Amino acid sequence: MIYEKFKELTEFKDEKGISFYSNINVSSYKNELLSFAKNGIDNLSNKIKKEDLNYFLESKNNLLNHLETIRIKGKSLFIFSTPKKVYEYFYNFPLRNEIYFGFPNLYQFYWAIIENPDFGIVNISLKKFEFYKINLYKESGIIQTVPSIDTSSWRRKHLMPPSVPKGDVTVGAIGGGTLKDAYKKRYNLQINKILKEFKMNVLKNSEGLKTIFVTSDSEENIDEFLNIEPNSNIFSKLVTPSNATFQDILNISIEKLEEIKMNEEEKILNELLERASTGNLAAVGSFASLKFIQDGRVNRIVLSENFSKLVNICKNCSYIFMEKEICPICNSKEFDIDDLRFNIHNLAEKYKSDLYIIHKDLAKKLDLNGGIGVLLRY
Repeated sequence: MIYEKFKELTEFKDEKGISFYSNINVSSYKNELLSFAKNGIDNLSNKIKKEDLNYFLESKNNLLNHLETIRIKGKSLFIFSTPKKVYEYFYNFPLRNEIYFGFPNLYQFYWAIIENPDFGIVNISLKKFEFYKINLYKESGIIQTVPSIDTSSWRRKHLMPPSVPKGDVTVGAIGGGTLKDAYKKRYNLQINKILKEFKMNVLKNSEGLKTIFVTSDSEENIDEFLNIEPNSNIFSKLVTPSNATFQDILNISIEKLEEIKMNEEEKILNELLERASTGNLAAVGSFASLKFIQDGRVNRIVLSENFSKLVNICKNCSYIFMEKEICPICNSKEFDIDDLRFNIHNLAEKYKSDLYIIHKDLAKKLDLNGGIGVLLRY
């Protein structure tokens, strides 16, 4: 999944180097980046194997030299530094400040896909209707409809030639009324027809989207769109300032999406803890969760963003286990030690479990229960 979404990361997938993640403070980015990089490298230096030391030092020098001259182009930064080349990528979604040495540590990109689901933006104005698909906080596609009012057929059917003015009233429509009223009614009918076709097109192209924000500086415009058939609970109303640019609308939508996500996370966490407390097909804690996952019994993994737990990974059969010096599956004594945090997404994919990341204060609540929990299929 990672390489499907982030094709650029295939450039170095078989190389060893320094993986450098950073969120960027634009006002003082260079000093912060350099400080974080130097401190992180100092901490790594004590963990590097002797045979990798020269390779690590060359990668380190290239990374630090690169950061001295870097030009910021996004909200977050990922660098993979090797002795031969430095690979640099900027993104619009947040990353966590972390640094590692070895083969590419890309778990953050898997988390980013989970934490930043695709959504849509419908923008309604008097001049045009627009539908944007947003992927990882960037516009990934647009369907745009500009109202084009062709009323000739309607006019021939419903309007008589304007009569000679009589006083302040000009008769122009069957049943009476002013010519202005007739044209207004005709215009509204055409707009409603276009708006309905546009809404059908939005729904037709909304596959994979859980939320579409309907935005406008007029609540009346939003309600008009929402009230047209067909209805769908995928739409969410969002009034925006009259002078808002698309980037402004995107930022407001992201803020609203964060609120929706936090509410969803609270429901997920409460269900987990309630079911775990009564033994209703749920468990919390690293040991129990890891066993249930690898038994293929887990429907949903719930993970704190702060989670970290060292585990043993069998070199022979890849089984992940804890607190033993021998693999319980194949009895091999050869294993690597790694953080389960970096491997949980691979387990989720392998055993077809949904993975949810819990954030902020809710994450602290999960941390008190081991930082991880699972809901079971059976």
